[in-house]
Amino acid sequence: MNKVERLEDYTNAVIAIVITLMVLDIHAPAGHLFSDIFRANNHFLTYIYSFLLISMYWVNHGRLFSGLKSLKITPQVSWANSIFLLFITFLPFASSWLARNINQRDPEMFYAAIMLCIDLSYYLLMKTLIHFNPALNTLPRFKVYHFKLHLNLLINILAICCGYMVPISTIAISLLAVVIWVIPDKALK
Repeated sequence: MNKVERLEDYTNAVIAIVITLMVLDIHAPAGHLFSDIFRANNHFLTYIYSFLLISMYWVNHGRLFSGLKSLKITPQVSWANSIFLLFITFLPFASSWLARNINQRDPEMFYAAIMLCIDLSYYLLMKTLIHFNPALNTLPRFKVYHFKLHLNLLINILAICCGYMVPISTIAISLLAVVIWVIPDKALK
């Protein structure tokens, strides 16, 4: 197993555990109707939202390393990846707090702050990877990553600022980040 595969396997394992922890926070509703699912303290909807975000990060992490098996994975790249994963592991806690306190300023802003930290750490990972593998900067997909990541950071900052005034706007604005990364781009194929 080379260092790229090892890094990807480690990331996949941590993300799988994070998703498992989130789903364990969803408890079966007391009632027998489908509508009871949506009254279960918003855990179901918050889980779907968080799952989409984690999936976005996982897909983009895979794209970052796909087809590049001869990358130079230095200890700095491994640490940058670990910092990225550190912030990903805060999502189950942030999701649980958000589900219990939807439309409340502090949980909404904490969730948005975690997403901002994840994006900043992903940016650090990408920059560290490029620093030790300068040829990556010439690939079209890395130019697209830079643009989308900068846009994503701006959206998260906007979400935090707006969320201070209208808490639920944090989540609504943050959904734009998922949309940005889901939109197909020829350079990312």
